[in-house]
Amino acid sequence: MDSANSKNEYARHVSLFLAELLRSRKISLERAAEIAQKVVENINLIDSEHNFLQFVKELTLDFDELFPFEERVHMHVHVGERRDLERKVRGYAVHIMPSDLNQALAILQEALKDEVQLPDLYVKFPQFKQFIDSTIHQWTKTQNL
Repeated sequence: MDSANSKNEYARHVSLFLAELLRSRKISLERAAEIAQKVVENINLIDSEHNFLQFVKELTLDFDELFPFEERVHMHVHVGERRDLERKVRGYAVHIMPSDLNQALAILQEALKDEVQLPDLYVKFPQFKQFIDSTIHQWTKTQNL
């Protein structure tokens, strides 16, 4: 997804949340307009899910009505990171399983831990980092052809 589409998608999510608050009469028109204005003023500063989450956290300091939205965004970012980690580990395990079943099993078991993050796996399994780096390099190379 390109940057403009991402920004529109982030703004759309805020808009849908505000619409729901308005529909359920949990927010006034004036307050919704204030929040929407803040989003419009700052949407160009957002270029990733993490930036969006940080922006929503900052908005929540001024607009406590957004607290449930912040929780949703946080959960979405966490789930997305987890899905990315699992996709990368799966690719690596499939790649090395025929030649090193023990290594594949070790990284799969480590990835199952809830608290594990990608940098942790990179440190513990340097070959995994090399695989991911080379895969990204190959993908980028084919995209530029």
